[in-house]
Amino acid sequence: MSLSGRVRQGAFLQLGARLYSAGATFVLTAVVLARVLPKPEYGLFSFYLTLFLIAVALIDFGANRAAIRIIAANEAPREQVLRAAITFKACCGTVAFLAICAVVLCAEQGLAPRLLLVLAAAHTLAHAGGGASVAFEADLDFRVPALSVVFGYTLFLAAGLALVCLEVRAAPPYLLAWGAGSAAQNALLLVLAARRGLIARRGAGAVLGKLAREAFPLGVSAAAVSVYFYADVIMLRPLRGEADVADYRAASSLMSFGLMVPVLFCQVLFPVYVRCHGRSAELLQAVVRRSTFYLALCGGAGAALLIGLAPDLLVLVFGESYRGAAPALHILGAAVLLIFLTFPHSTALIAAGRAAVFTRITLVSVVLNIGLNLLVLKRYGPAGAAATTLATEGFVLAASVLSVKRALGLTGFSRKLFGPFLLGGVLLAGLRFLGAGRPLYWTLPAALAAAGLGALLLRALPFRLGVEEEEIA
Repeated sequence: MSLSGRVRQGAFLQLGARLYSAGATFVLTAVVLARVLPKPEYGLFSFYLTLFLIAVALIDFGANRAAIRIIAANEAPREQVLRAAITFKACCGTVAFLAICAVVLCAEQGLAPRLLLVLAAAHTLAHAGGGASVAFEADLDFRVPALSVVFGYTLFLAAGLALVCLEVRAAPPYLLAWGAGSAAQNALLLVLAARRGLIARRGAGAVLGKLAREAFPLGVSAAAVSVYFYADVIMLRPLRGEADVADYRAASSLMSFGLMVPVLFCQVLFPVYVRCHGRSAELLQAVVRRSTFYLALCGGAGAALLIGLAPDLLVLVFGESYRGAAPALHILGAAVLLIFLTFPHSTALIAAGRAAVFTRITLVSVVLNIGLNLLVLKRYGPAGAAATTLATEGFVLAASVLSVKRALGLTGFSRKLFGPFLLGGVLLAGLRFLGAGRPLYWTLPAALAAAGLGALLLRALPFRLGVEEEEIA
């Protein structure tokens, strides 16, 4: 199979698994729980789920990406790298568990809620198993990682729906169900990797030091991104209350649903970026520009859908009581395009061993985001949080593009991006003027069909990476 074919297959496997997981999460945590739980309990659920998501990013702390880069560059035996990644993440998981327990004990009242939340937080101890995915991802083999995702989220969905049938109206049991699914997903990865003999029994000590050094700037970046991406949800609770947390969670959930596209696409491409950089700047330029083109196409269409259909989407998914979150979703829709354009540039920096550059960008973005949130959250609530996210993502995009140009002498921007931007603008105009007042079951399929036709006209299909296996072997 060609390199473009392998990338396409890996992206579809990852995207399919994540669509399933996001769909399961979306159905349960958004569609169902927004209606089943009282708004204060839904706000509490959103608060701790956000805390768990931050913890997951901190547990990885750049270990997976650093391990994949080391394997792709043939700098150490993969079995030793895998053992080192698992050990590294086990230490980070323990720290994350203790930190969440401290939050629970300080913020909550009552023995039963505290106990359930601590048990839910225990899933962080199992995230070391997620390091086993490195062995598969480095070879662009995403079947096992995809299987583990489906397994874990099926368990979460089944447990969550069982709680709904039992008419549970408190947040902690649902958080415990989420934690159980997450733990099962990582445990399955670890077991399958061990059965294939992919994990070294010893000799990983020397690799662990190298991995830790490479992972540190990546981990700081991941932590900073998580902080500035989720800080508004955490800060809204003390400044505005659980009801505003629920509104903003509704808007940001719709945005986050689409963000798995650039995350997974660049995750699949990361080993290719590493190998291209090892061969020539021209090859890296080609793959960065081509991936930016595809992400601009998807990001422009996604932003148009979120902005043009914001009230209808919120009512469809969360119910009429969440229509008021539309202004926040309008702003977050614009941020989507900026995030899609950032990913190929940040991935290029990391693949080229310039992770420290992206770390500095994300650290500045944390200060910017928290400062802006302190200025606007109390007065403007969810809309202010969304505006802060848009401003922060604009800074990250500009800084990433300039850094890639300065450090590597290349950029993902070219005249070919005019087509995707034009398509996004046409879609948005059509939704605002032609789709106004029409039912969602008519406008959404029409918009998706128009986006597909636009992709064909722009010659985006079939998918072509612009680089083949023999060029980077």
